[in-house]
Amino acid sequence: MASSSGRRLATQLVIALGGILVVAFLLGSFAQSAEITEAPDFGGAYVEGLAGFPQSINPVLASDDASNTLVSLLFDGLTRTDPQGQVIPNLAETWDIAPDARQYTFHLRDGVRWHDGTLFSADDVIFTYGVLRDPAYSGPYGAQWRDVNVEKLDRLTVRLSLPKDSFAPFLEFTTVGILPSHILGTVGVRDLPAHRFNIQPVGTGPYKLKELTPDRITLEANTSHTPSPWLSRIIFRIYPNYKTILTALERDEVEGAPLVEPGDVVRLQRRKDVTIYDAPENTVTMLFMNTANPVLSDRLVRQAITSAIDRGRVIELARNGHARRADGPILPSSWAYDPNVRRLEYNLLRARALLDEAGWTADPAGGPGRQKEGNPLRLVVLTNDRPERLAVAGEVQRQLVTIGIDVEVQATGAGGLVQDFLLPRKFELAVYSWDFNGFDPDPYSLWHSTQVAPAGLNISGFSNRKSDEALERGRRSLDRMERLKAYAEFQAIFAEEVPALPLYLPTYEYAISTKIRGVRTGIVANPPDRFRNVTDWFAKTRREIATRGS
Repeated sequence: MASSSGRRLATQLVIALGGILVVAFLLGSFAQSAEITEAPDFGGAYVEGLAGFPQSINPVLASDDASNTLVSLLFDGLTRTDPQGQVIPNLAETWDIAPDARQYTFHLRDGVRWHDGTLFSADDVIFTYGVLRDPAYSGPYGAQWRDVNVEKLDRLTVRLSLPKDSFAPFLEFTTVGILPSHILGTVGVRDLPAHRFNIQPVGTGPYKLKELTPDRITLEANTSHTPSPWLSRIIFRIYPNYKTILTALERDEVEGAPLVEPGDVVRLQRRKDVTIYDAPENTVTMLFMNTANPVLSDRLVRQAITSAIDRGRVIELARNGHARRADGPILPSSWAYDPNVRRLEYNLLRARALLDEAGWTADPAGGPGRQKEGNPLRLVVLTNDRPERLAVAGEVQRQLVTIGIDVEVQATGAGGLVQDFLLPRKFELAVYSWDFNGFDPDPYSLWHSTQVAPAGLNISGFSNRKSDEALERGRRSLDRMERLKAYAEFQAIFAEEVPALPLYLPTYEYAISTKIRGVRTGIVANPPDRFRNVTDWFAKTRREIATRGS
């Protein structure tokens, strides 16, 4: 009996030991094939400075940076842009474009709710675009929408029809935020600017308004949003301007500054708890040349000016190196940019030879200037009174003198520069920045001959039949390859005719605490674009076990 019990006990011990060995083997194998990683977790807050109190937290009325920043977090459009500026779905899941490229049918996402819980539908889209089309609407989008026909096909389908020709940039117009018709549907367009909605907004965006006071605005996560944000709160503290925000960052009153000027980057780089993000701006600073001017109507003179300017030196002096050299009228970040187009290179020997060829000869008395038929070669560079612009104009002056052009710099206020000199084309050379209207590369409004100022924005007065035809094809076609070909042709003509010299592409710098992770930069058309991937930002993490790949 005792012998039988002993055998059973021994057997049990063997089985138990075997089990332990198996478990140990499995745990060892798992340990070798697994690792503990950190993953984003919900929670935490981000505190940023806001320059000025928002004037209207309404997507169809917002015009100041503070309002547009809040709009970007509280509202969604049918579409949005990705970091490269490409249009992607948002409130619309998909869309169809008719063969004639004049009708767009949008299929809306089902189950989307406004921040107050009401279901989103086509009625909200119809109402919003109706506001934009109303003759009484005086906001920033009226010209884009005035003639667009809007139809509701069913609860989740709308159709937009263009009045005349196809227009490739149109899809980007649908990024404007949608308004709630159940709140504003009975409000007249003229009454919208004074409505309490503008300080008590209700949207469908990733964040919703929790509190608004004169010095602080608190947003909380909209957890039903797709995708849902990780940060539970974003808090904005109100300051008079960007400079005071920078001081607040240094005092640890805030964790982020929405704009860091080039001259302030170095001092912030010394901080280990702040990351400075550098993003390409959707703008280009140029030296515009008035082609109606007797001197500048000669292409050889324009080419000489182009060859005489060292843009690298201009960037260092004007922006402390915080810009990229511009090589054409289309941004290098755009799919339409042609990297093979002839570059406008700095070459003093070529610049002097071109002026000689144009008949502007060196002063026979040995002076520094040039003359033609007894007339001295003199030009005026006009700009506004901003320090950056004055630095650019001064460096242009210094460099052109080296090839014999006598240059005078004149400055005026920013508003006066455009209205009193650029649009009436009362200038010779002008340093001015062109902000692209969105991310589509269409440069029609700046370079087509029908847009010559003062009726349009073609302040150089550039007129070239082949260039016009290329620009027309580029904005009519929705075929990417056809547009690429058209814009490559335009860029080649521009490089030869040089109605303006693209100087540099400013970079947009902003600062965020290193505790906030997941931030990704992309092309910035407006300061709120820094929040483009805000749903990926996180401050808290959780541990996860992941299996290594074999």
